[in-house]
Amino acid sequence: VGSEIDPEENIFYTIFPEIKGFVSGQFYEVDKNRYIVRIVFIEYSHERLSQKSYTLREFVVLQNYVNRQKTITESERKYISGELTYLNTDKVIKSIPLNQLVVMKHRDNKKIGGTMRSYDGKHIEIQTPISIISVPIWELEKISYRPSIIERLPWKLRIFGVTALVGLLISEFWNIQTNPRIDIQWYYRFFGTTIGLFSARETYDTVNILLSPMKSFALTPSEMDLLKLKKQE
Repeated sequence: VGSEIDPEENIFYTIFPEIKGFVSGQFYEVDKNRYIVRIVFIEYSHERLSQKSYTLREFVVLQNYVNRQKTITESERKYISGELTYLNTDKVIKSIPLNQLVVMKHRDNKKIGGTMRSYDGKHIEIQTPISIISVPIWELEKISYRPSIIERLPWKLRIFGVTALVGLLISEFWNIQTNPRIDIQWYYRFFGTTIGLFSARETYDTVNILLSPMKSFALTPSEMDLLKLKKQE
């Protein structure tokens, strides 16, 4: 009585398995035959409060159930803590670099994709292909992003070669269509190859981004459970 139950203890001892998004719980003695527990939980990035009442008998049964189990170790606590992503929403979002491509799952199952422009602790500003939108984090269930961009150096020369060749082929097609003087033809060939090389860097960066693995983290307990199931499959 009086001591606080943290999320790791709640999961390890299965004290309140029915409470999704559990943050903390604390028991208080109302009188000699009645106890209450105040439970803080997270629902769509907002903290909520609930309360349950226990008779003395119910409290003793729960107490004995917990006491019969082995004590949680630091390694077990650390492992469980790493799985509770909904408790670290602010920290994880702040770790995402700005101008990073993100895909967000809205609570109505709609997906929002775009470049992350800013985060003020409550809203994420996203640049989509057609507009800039601001999304409250409490309306989100999941965010997917690329924690790092993997450079594929062996592909670099190939991509530069391919883009230069594409530029040259386009210029040759233009020469066939217009049939200019020979010096103009060589000018177009040089120009097309140069444009191809200029676009090579952008193409190389785009390929690296698209082929780098995305990481997802859940903002709600239910979405966290879905991600765990996908990992097990």
